[in-house]
Amino acid sequence: MPKRFQDPDGPPFPMNRHLGWSIGSNGLTANGQTEILRQLGRQLQSDYQGLLKEPAPDRIKNLLKRLEERGDYPDEEDI
Repeated sequence: MPKRFQDPDGPPFPMNRHLGWSIGSNGLTANGQTEILRQLGRQLQSDYQGLLKEPAPDRIKNLLKRLEERGDYPDEEDI
């Protein structure tokens, strides 16, 4: 069984565990990097599709209603 990198008195993972992390995309072309991002986007959409279909919580609906009532909309050019 592999050793676990865990200090029994500390957090389960080191706080800086992401510092050396990479998906190895540094050598990819711009098209390759774009494709990785597209695939990631598709996977995230797939994973969260059910969540996106759920109705917004009442507190969010109320906030949106208040913002609409204020009428502070940005101009089309600002978007």
